[in-house]
Amino acid sequence: MLFNSVIFITIFLPLGLLGWFLLQKLENPFPAKLFLVGMSFWFYGYYNVFYLWILLASLAGNYFVSLLLAGRRRPGQRKVLAACGILGNLGLLFYFKYFHFFIDNCNFFFHTDIRLEKIALPLGISFFTFQQLSFVIERYRENAPHYALIDYAFFVSFFPQLVAGPIVLHSELLPQLTRRENRRFSPGDFYDGITLFILGLAKKVLLADSLAVLVNAEYGNLAALDTPAAWITIVWYMMELYFDFSGYCDMARGIARMFGFWLPENFDSPFRAASVREFWRRWHMTLSRFLSRYVYIPLGGNRKGRARQCLNLLVVFLVSGLWHGADWTFVLWGLMHGLAVAFETAFPKLRFPREWMNRLATGVFVTLSFSIFRSDSLEAAGLLWSRLFTAGNRGMLLGVCNTLVFPENYAAVKFLGMKAPGLLNPFFLGCFLLLSALGIGLIRGQKAEEWIRKKGHTWAGAFCLATLFTWSFISLSQVSVFLYFNF
Repeated sequence: MLFNSVIFITIFLPLGLLGWFLLQKLENPFPAKLFLVGMSFWFYGYYNVFYLWILLASLAGNYFVSLLLAGRRRPGQRKVLAACGILGNLGLLFYFKYFHFFIDNCNFFFHTDIRLEKIALPLGISFFTFQQLSFVIERYRENAPHYALIDYAFFVSFFPQLVAGPIVLHSELLPQLTRRENRRFSPGDFYDGITLFILGLAKKVLLADSLAVLVNAEYGNLAALDTPAAWITIVWYMMELYFDFSGYCDMARGIARMFGFWLPENFDSPFRAASVREFWRRWHMTLSRFLSRYVYIPLGGNRKGRARQCLNLLVVFLVSGLWHGADWTFVLWGLMHGLAVAFETAFPKLRFPREWMNRLATGVFVTLSFSIFRSDSLEAAGLLWSRLFTAGNRGMLLGVCNTLVFPENYAAVKFLGMKAPGLLNPFFLGCFLLLSALGIGLIRGQKAEEWIRKKGHTWAGAFCLATLFTWSFISLSQVSVFLYFNF
């Protein structure tokens, strides 16, 4: 089920909120917890019920490991159990996400001819697997208690963050479940949650989906691009990805807030970053935290010298690349970011004299690297890069702009096509300039919660929110899946 769908907004979310707060009136919290876990299973199984069985198997396996760890004090036994839990999670992820990639590369390098049926990738498996990995590791380190089954099921399946994050730690979410004040309806939290949800919905529906029209058209036409068109395409993709993913996270955090829960922030104005290292402290922050805590620090972090630290950083970003997808484009993307962060670590004083220059250089690097992230193959990425630097200017700007037909301007396009076709090119150019200005302005402007704090509680802010929600809801006929559902 998608946040940006009519069934979610008009049926699932109101039903979930109503049931949760009505059941909170009971003295025993168990029925409310059971209800919310059941709603989360419905949310996940709505798309494909087979995926629900995979989630349940993963949940049960990790809970069983936690149960066994509760009764074992010997270090050797605990290590074996933790290793089984870690390998079980990684094995599940490997089979569904990487097994086909592994076989394809075996066929290529060893000239074998192993054939496999396409293995469907369960929705959000990377997210709920990493979340449970963190729990098993903390259970082994004795930093996490063994929770009741219903509480653990809530931690894993809580639907706002289930399929695309943020990646939540047990210590962040489960204590909130047991607090008595979280069982009471809070008008302030509810309003802030709705506001955050609307802003995220607008980011996704009105911005990301509009930007995607041009991006998808041009990524399907790489060989024909000239250099300006290629740069427009990769800059627009970077904006699309940001508004899509940060929009999802705003919606997830807004929904959780309506229910009385706070989820961790996942984005902190990443395009203000003046280095690649800083970019990763601001972009997908919960993934960066996970990789730092469970990969970088166990490898030695910065405790074994500068050279070893750079190698550790390279390993972390290669893991990040593979986490995002089973393709050599993701490996190359991770390698690029790993080398960039290692270079910044090895030469910390090698910077431009002005901060805006460092921000510009970081933005250009990130945009170029994410063009590979978006490419279907290394060959497509190579073709795109050749277009970026060697294709010249063949006047394709208007042709690129003419792809911008979406629900918001469809009626105007039809009218101009019939009554004033000579105005179509200026109209499309205006749409291009407007979306570019909005995108660049918003990624460098206030975060959603800053806006809520300053303007969300004013009459002007409420009017703006009502307008955005109405406009977004009308546009739901063109629903698209969130980009990070693929990862």
